[in-house]
Amino acid sequence: MHTLIIYIAKYLIIVPALAWVAVLWWLPKKQRLSFVVHTAIAGVFALVLIKLGTTLYHDPRPFVRDGVHPYFASSNDNGFPSDHTAASSLVAFLVLRFRRNIGLLLIAVALLIGTARVISGVHHGIDIAGGLVFAALAVLVAWPLEQQVTKQLVKRLSKQ
Repeated sequence: MHTLIIYIAKYLIIVPALAWVAVLWWLPKKQRLSFVVHTAIAGVFALVLIKLGTTLYHDPRPFVRDGVHPYFASSNDNGFPSDHTAASSLVAFLVLRFRRNIGLLLIAVALLIGTARVISGVHHGIDIAGGLVFAALAVLVAWPLEQQVTKQLVKRLSKQ
């Protein structure tokens, strides 16, 4: 069971990454630009939120603060927020806008990754919640900006 949790906690993050590529591939041409622009803007916002969160809130990892023996080696830096959860849920929320069923499945994957990271002793629940919230905020804040940027890009591309 430990091995399964380790693989989920460390390597399942590849599933959202591959799903993002697959959704990009399957989207109609008219939606691809929006998807890529939304990803870029939300990614920048997510990085800013993560950096801000890390600066404002310090949560030592369970194996540092609580004496928990982790299932695998991890850095002993600030555990807040969980980067794995933030990245996987960012993809999930982005995909949710364009492909609802796949997005919902990816949210479940992000929650599974976060849960495995808590069980494996490298994060607390607050770290997982922070990753989810920061990803959701980044996608929501980026949405109206994406629409403006995409309109401008389409205008410029159509002039060429």
